[in-house]
Amino acid sequence: MTTGARAVAWTMDVTAATGLAKSAKLPILVNFTGSDWCHWCIHMDEHVFSKPAWKTFAAENAVLLTIDFPSNKSGLPKGVAERNAALASQFGVRGYPTFVVLDLDGKTELDRLGASQDASPAAFIKQYRTIAKFNSGSIAALENEIPPTTGN
Repeated sequence: MTTGARAVAWTMDVTAATGLAKSAKLPILVNFTGSDWCHWCIHMDEHVFSKPAWKTFAAENAVLLTIDFPSNKSGLPKGVAERNAALASQFGVRGYPTFVVLDLDGKTELDRLGASQDASPAAFIKQYRTIAKFNSGSIAALENEIPPTTGN
């Protein structure tokens, strides 16, 4: 999806992903990928992101943003390749895939995830949860649940 953002669907629209993250109070999972040439990117797509368990989880727990570096750039909308290069530089991406978990503001990096030969939805979800629980929306919700302390 090149414009707009919705639950479960990967989007290339950074602005829409950030807007959805703020309104849904969900972190953004950014997938820096070489979708048509990167072995590990294709492996993660086949073994994690295409699976129902991941899709069900992601629908309620993440905004999905893909930043693609395909060998065939003819499918990218005008200006997207340049924007993607700028984002890769901004986040210090050195290889593909790189999975960056961003806070609701779309700028603050919470941490990164990696690909693995034994990748599965369950393993990736576990890694993601460990990082995503520290997003500002989760922390604010937790603060609202904790009663204030009184000094003695």
